Parts: sequence; structure tokens; C-alpha cells
Amino acid sequence: MKKKFLEAGKVRNTHALQGEVKAECWLEGEKPFAGIKHLYLSDRGEGEHEIVSVRRQGDIALVRFAEIDSVEKASLLKGKTLYAARSEIDPKDEKVYFADLLRLPLIEDGDGTVYGTIRRVESRGASELFLVRLSDDREVYFPAVKEFLVRMDANEGVFVRAPKGIFD
Repeated sequence: MKKKFLEAGKVRNTHALQGEVKAECWLEGEKPFAGIKHLYLSDRGEGEHEIVSVRRQGDIALVRFAEIDSVEKASLLKGKTLYAARSEIDPKDEKVYFADLLRLPLIEDGDGTVYGTIRRVESRGASELFLVRLSDDREVYFPAVKEFLVRMDANEGVFVRAPKGIFD
């Protein structure tokens, strides 16, 4: 199911005395948080913060929020995950994100066999892995790579061509 709010980054630390924060940006694009006007502190849209400015410093974004004007206020955000509204990330609502696939079935494209439920998505270097809970309660990692993925549907599930023996 498509989520209204998606993970967009994480506050790593404060920067200077005026309330800026150092944040990782997990969104694609050249400019961190491009097109995003608000960030939130929950996946339900709670803890809204209006972005005043964003600038890059190496691989970190320096973000200033309208209501954060001191290092003391900024320090309260340290370690927090930041969420952005899907409508600001993907205005045309065309994309399916890994977060949309959690708790959906992993399905064999050819015969419709349901292997299990996607519990988590992990990044392990070269590609992402779906952690799939099988019907017998075992958990198996399934590589989310082009060779095996047929299509990802935020309502139906992930359709794959699983290699022989991966779920044995």
C-alpha cells in the first residue's frame, strides 16, 4: 500500500549556533531535499518542520527549519529520521518505493505462488534485499535485482521469477 510519508533522511548533528542541522538525504537527485518544503518526524506526518534553506556540505545537507533558531532546539532533532510527503517527492504519484512494499506478498509471476510476506528491505552494498517471512515462519533474503523482479505493485505485491532452491 502506498505510504503518504516516506523516509527522506536522518539528522546526524547540529551545525553552528543558529539552528541548522546536518542531515543525510536518502532521496535521489543532485540537490538534497529538492522540491521538498516540509519534513516530518513521523511516518504519519507528525512533527512538521518547514524548510527555510538547504545547502550541501560534502555528502551531508545543512538544513535550516523555520521554527528552529538555536543550537539547543536543533539538538532535539539529533538522531531523528526525517519523512517527506509523497506528494512532494513524487507529485504525479507514479513511483513505487520499497516502503510501499512492506507487508505485501512476494509472488511467483508464472503461476501465482505466494512465497511469503515482505517484512523488511535492507541495503547490502550492490543491491537491496527483501527479508521475506515464509508460510512456515522461516525468514529468507530475496535479492531485489532486475534478473528476478518482474514488477512491483503497491497494492498487489512483488512479482518475481525466483531462482530454483532459494526458498528451500
